[in-house]
Amino acid sequence: MTGAGQLLVDTGFFFALFNERDRHHAAACELGDWLDLLPIVLPWPMLYETVNTRLAGQRNNLARFGAIVQLPETTLLDDSRYRSQAYAAVFATARRRGRPSLVDAVLCNIIEDANVPIAAMLTFNERDFFEVCYENGVELLKTG
Repeated sequence: MTGAGQLLVDTGFFFALFNERDRHHAAACELGDWLDLLPIVLPWPMLYETVNTRLAGQRNNLARFGAIVQLPETTLLDDSRYRSQAYAAVFATARRRGRPSLVDAVLCNIIEDANVPIAAMLTFNERDFFEVCYENGVELLKTG
């Protein structure tokens, strides 16, 4: 990996990391070292999605996630400047493909923002991020 920047982490990565029954758990464990190598950026929609779904009822996993969120190198990114564009993008694409995600649209807008230096992304949803990552020089981290 070249250049300085932050690590953008998608919700699904954390679901896989904290759930041994998740089909991506082994890969998430292998990729988990990246959480220590780059400063992490976590947009608020991703935090809502992570905490309010699968982690909410699991105190141990919620504590593990909380420790990552509270690292001094972790940035909690306000998403307000991306909301309108993401909202419009979700409804514009709803007719062309499956279930659009507002959180994914916000993440794509962050990747496109030259003021937020994203070097790499952890996600198991490569299909939705490949093009925007490629166009903006963001490395999609993979196992093996």
